[in-house]
Amino acid sequence: MNTGTREAMVLSEVLRSNSCMIDHYNFYLGNCQDQQLRSILDRQQRHTLDSVQRLMQMMQSHGIDTTGMPLPSTMTMTASAPQAASTVQYGTQMTTQQYGTAPAGTAQYGAGAIYTAGPPATGTQMAYQQSTRPTAINDRVIAEGALLFHKCSADTSTRAALESSEPHIRSALTNMARNCIEMSYELYNYMSQRGWYQLPATPQHFISHSPKQQQYPPQ
Repeated sequence: MNTGTREAMVLSEVLRSNSCMIDHYNFYLGNCQDQQLRSILDRQQRHTLDSVQRLMQMMQSHGIDTTGMPLPSTMTMTASAPQAASTVQYGTQMTTQQYGTAPAGTAQYGAGAIYTAGPPATGTQMAYQQSTRPTAINDRVIAEGALLFHKCSADTSTRAALESSEPHIRSALTNMARNCIEMSYELYNYMSQRGWYQLPATPQHFISHSPKQQQYPPQ
């Protein structure tokens, strides 16, 4: 595959991932109750939108046609406006800004929504129960969704960087992946403080079916 075509393909996937996250964040912010979570989401959405705009400028400066590229709904109306090539500079200056967390103590907890879970389903399969469907999204679901967005975006940006042979684009994608990792860690800390992210307990009697375990059982 020719150089340039490959970059356009992987960058399109990166834009699709980030654009979807930005649009979903609008929904999250409209339903978020906790002030600290709202502050995190607002800060992360602004950073992601800035990264998308910078990435679009870099693509244009490298001669990649951005017409029809997946963009957030808030950018759809202005994305088609042409940009003078002389005003665009690429290189290390065009890499995405490093994402940093806010200083400790700047965000306070608010009256967050209380998450209530129903009894676990019995049997080997968990059936979907229409009666337990929530009437409104709550803060735990919002934080979980935002965290998964960043995990997926970090993976997408990393794979895109590995597939790109253009140094400036590869550097920008690497920075985007690193920023996604930082934003996911910020959400993890928030969820951990709330008790929403807990690791499963270590199985006391784990059954292994590996040949080695069957041949040499523990004494």
